[in-house]
Amino acid sequence: MNKKVLVITNKEDVTVDYVIKELQREETPYYRFNTEDVGHGTDIFFDGSEYGLEDKIKNTHVSFREFDSVYFRRPKSPRLGDELSLGERQFLQNEFEVYFEGLYRNLSDRYWLNWVLDMRLLENKLYQIELAKKIGFLVPRLYISSTPGKSLEFINSIGKTIFKPLKMGFINEPTDTGKILYTTRVDDNFVNSIERNDGVPIYLQQEIEKECDIRVTIVGDNVYTAKIWSQKSDESKTDWRKSESMLEHESCNLPTDLEKKCKSLCKKFNLDFSAIDFILDKEGQYWFLEINCNGQWAWLETLLGFPISKDIVEMLSNGTSAQCAN
Repeated sequence: MNKKVLVITNKEDVTVDYVIKELQREETPYYRFNTEDVGHGTDIFFDGSEYGLEDKIKNTHVSFREFDSVYFRRPKSPRLGDELSLGERQFLQNEFEVYFEGLYRNLSDRYWLNWVLDMRLLENKLYQIELAKKIGFLVPRLYISSTPGKSLEFINSIGKTIFKPLKMGFINEPTDTGKILYTTRVDDNFVNSIERNDGVPIYLQQEIEKECDIRVTIVGDNVYTAKIWSQKSDESKTDWRKSESMLEHESCNLPTDLEKKCKSLCKKFNLDFSAIDFILDKEGQYWFLEINCNGQWAWLETLLGFPISKDIVEMLSNGTSAQCAN
C-alpha cells in the first residue's frame, strides 16, 4: 500500500521534479509544500493539536498529520515585503522558523528521507571529517586558523594548498543574485592578501593531485557511483562545479571496503539518502571530501541512467518506521 507523501521544498527545486513525476507515475498520493509560498497563496495554521495549511491556489485544505512519509528537500524562507526594516524581517523569519521547527517535530514519528535533525547534525564539515577519520576514510590534511601567520606556516609546510568555505559558498548580495565561492587553489594573490582575513577562520586543505572526482549517491542499500572527469578542463580541475559545460561522466563501482565505509557512515546518522564526494588520485587512492545528506542527483539520473528517483519514491511509498528520535 502506497503511503501519502509530503514533499517539503521550494518552487525552484528542479531535482524534486523528478521525484514528483515518479510519484505521479506510481499514483502515490502526495502534496508538494513550497515553503516560500506561505503568505502568497498558502496560509499555515496550528490550533493546538493540528498543523495544517490552506492552499488557496489549489483550493485545498491540508492537515500535515495525514502524511505517512516526508521528503525533506530544500525549503526556503517565505517571501517578505521590501518595506520591512532589517529588524522586522529578522523577527518574522524567526517566527516562521519556530512554526516549521514545531511542524517537523510534530511529524517526528513519520518516515523521513532524511530526518531534518539528523541532517543538521551532520552538515558541519569539521564534524564530518573527524567521523570520517574514525571510520577509516583517507582524509586530506587541513588547517583552520583566524591568524594569517599560522595559515601561512601551513601553506609553506604543505606546498600545494586549496581554500574552501567552511559551510555554504554562496554570498548573498543585495544588488544582484549573489556569487559563489568555489574551492580555490592558493596562489600568490591569495597569500599576498591573506592579512585582510585577520581574525576570520580560513579553511585550508592539502591539494590532492586528481585522476578524477568521484560522486557516490546512496539510496537505502543501493549505491550509485560516478567518475567525473574534471581534469580534462582547466576550469574544473580544482572544483568540478565551476565548469560551464557538462563534463564527461562514467558509471563505476567502488572498492568493496570503501562501499562498506560509506554505508557505515550513513548508518551512523540514520541516513537513507546521501551524496558523498571523493577524489581519486593518480595512485588509485580515494580521498574523502564531504558527505551531503541532501545533495543534488538529478543530473546523474539524466546522464548515466541511475534510477535514483525511483528508489526514493519506493522508500517514501513503503517506509514504515521513523528514523528519528522523538
